Amino acid sequence: MNRSATALLTLCFTLSLSAQQLLAVRDDHTEMLTRDLHAVARIAHLAEDLGRERQVLLAILDSDIKTLRGPRDDGTFQWAALQREEGGRVTDEKAIEYVHTEKELRNVTLTAPNAYRVEVNVPKKRGMLSANNRVFVRNVIADITGFDGKTTHHEIEINRWVNPGDSEGGPLPSIGKSVKATVELGVESGDKKATAEVALVQAKLVDDPNSPYFPAVTRLVQVRELVAAREMDRGRIKNAVDEALLSMPGELDRRTTEMEEAARIRRSMVDMGTLTGSINAGDATPDVVRELDEIIRMMSGTLDEQTEARKRLLNLVSSLKPRMEP
Repeated sequence: MNRSATALLTLCFTLSLSAQQLLAVRDDHTEMLTRDLHAVARIAHLAEDLGRERQVLLAILDSDIKTLRGPRDDGTFQWAALQREEGGRVTDEKAIEYVHTEKELRNVTLTAPNAYRVEVNVPKKRGMLSANNRVFVRNVIADITGFDGKTTHHEIEINRWVNPGDSEGGPLPSIGKSVKATVELGVESGDKKATAEVALVQAKLVDDPNSPYFPAVTRLVQVRELVAAREMDRGRIKNAVDEALLSMPGELDRRTTEMEEAARIRRSMVDMGTLTGSINAGDATPDVVRELDEIIRMMSGTLDEQTEARKRLLNLVSSLKPRMEP
């Protein structure tokens, strides 16, 4: 490859990256996400009972995640795809009484979206006290509706025994948009009743790293996991939302500019002797508060401590005054 061709390819690659970066800065989705993150941060900060706001927070986050993944009319996404990794499961536990040699066995039927695997788990115990017995899995009958709307019928032979404390699984030939599966189960003999749990394992939606919104979606998914947790940790949620906000284009620069402007106004007010008429939370750093607490303690002490307290108070006031520019 000659130098001209190499230079042309390099230019095209650079322009491609620049276009993607420009999209991230100017895209309407990014602006929407920034507004929604500010709303989530506000709720997380002010809500008296954060648990009561869980559904609202999840609705905001789920809507933004779906939008940034690029939903299509058929239920798939431009920037995410289902993978054969567990993203959830639909389960049902049943008592098994039919003997495995009978023509008709115990049928357990489940329906789930995005399923890709069937599993049969046999607990060690049947109820609270009774020991469980092994279970025979004859086959799986599955009707799989794909994302193209077509339904295919499958009969998957298993013919295996599952001992208590163990499980047996069988993969479906494809990930279905909707799957209806019937599992045929039996026991060894009429006096050996058993309990089995049948599950349809659901595929995980995995984001495409090439998406221009991949970092944003990753942050949103992290925040969603914290919001959906059984015990909501307000501090962790606020920190995660704040980091998500700071990853938005221009947000860090905007916040830095605001902090610098606030500091400039404070210096100007001190120089002019202007008072705000109030002292608000955050006006003093933890070090300043700690020093004031120590000074108050010393003011109630001995004469020497009171003298030292006055010196420390004067030094503190002096150190907090902005230095005049030469």
